[in-house]
Amino acid sequence: MGIGGVETGVRDMSSYLTSKNIENYVLTQKSNNKLNNKNIDIHYLDNLNFKNILHQRRIKKYIRELIDRYQINLIHISSRAPAFFLANWIKKQNIILITSLHNTYSHKNFLKKHYISFLLKGDRVLANSHFVSNHFHKNFSVKNKKIEIIPRGIDTDYFNSKEKNNHEAREYLNILHPSRISSWKGHDVFISYIKRIAHDAKYNFKITIISNHNNNYEKSLDRSIKNLKISHHVNFVKPTTNVKDLYMDADLVVNSSIRPEGFGRTICEALSMKIPVIAPNSGGTKEQLEKFDSKLLYEINNFESFKRALYYALNNRNNISNTSRNFVLNNYSKNAMCSSQLKVYQSSLK
Repeated sequence: MGIGGVETGVRDMSSYLTSKNIENYVLTQKSNNKLNNKNIDIHYLDNLNFKNILHQRRIKKYIRELIDRYQINLIHISSRAPAFFLANWIKKQNIILITSLHNTYSHKNFLKKHYISFLLKGDRVLANSHFVSNHFHKNFSVKNKKIEIIPRGIDTDYFNSKEKNNHEAREYLNILHPSRISSWKGHDVFISYIKRIAHDAKYNFKITIISNHNNNYEKSLDRSIKNLKISHHVNFVKPTTNVKDLYMDADLVVNSSIRPEGFGRTICEALSMKIPVIAPNSGGTKEQLEKFDSKLLYEINNFESFKRALYYALNNRNNISNTSRNFVLNNYSKNAMCSSQLKVYQSSLK
């Protein structure tokens, strides 16, 4: 159970069901992340991996024991490997299966496409954006199966700016890149653009990046930042589930994903905190921002477009902040997401 958007959505839904006195359980592999499991009954697979074919027999036995022990009548799969190995087996257990599509995924060869296609085997299939749904309709054999759209929602009570820090005395602007470090999240593009505006006298700024400096890509970013001589502009923080504190200290949020996001929850998280955010003009980030303010979108491989969106956001911070939270409350709240998903569960069991 990591700290990404999919995992956050699973935890949100589990807590919501618990608040409605509906028994539910989360099954996941063990994680090194120290997560807050309040109101969530998590069952960890002991030294078993969903992607390991040799582990599947034991995993199925464990799930069968959970089904019998808790009288489970519905299973919701939110990841590719469990869907591939378990979808057909679950349906043979006379259990309702719900599956979720969270991204477009790479499908350049037959085997990869076959692997991903098991996410379409649910009795009900949910997608977190129209962009993702359209992608599967275009590239997979969906046949007569309906893909239902439930936009990802965020906890607007948690992502609330009431306690937002006062930055007036600070001599710099803090630009936050809240995405986990991954090659497709475009951190290298982001820092190359930062280098090109680093000497702009109009704004004094620092950027905040979340990193453990562990994997090869993180280490390559460290070297790039040093080689570009912008270390004095960069503040590193460790990964955390308490991202609200990072938003509270930010003046602007940036998403720089080089391939379209399925949804991109950092957009509505920032807007809920009344913080301007800029993002690529593609996928789920476009789907959110074009309804709010299309000038906050930029073309990912175009520095001038990035710079234009960045300065627009900085120059219009007050106007953006005054309207952004209500936009999220009306379109992307956690309660709306969970309520819609619960209705799918209930109607599936009738």
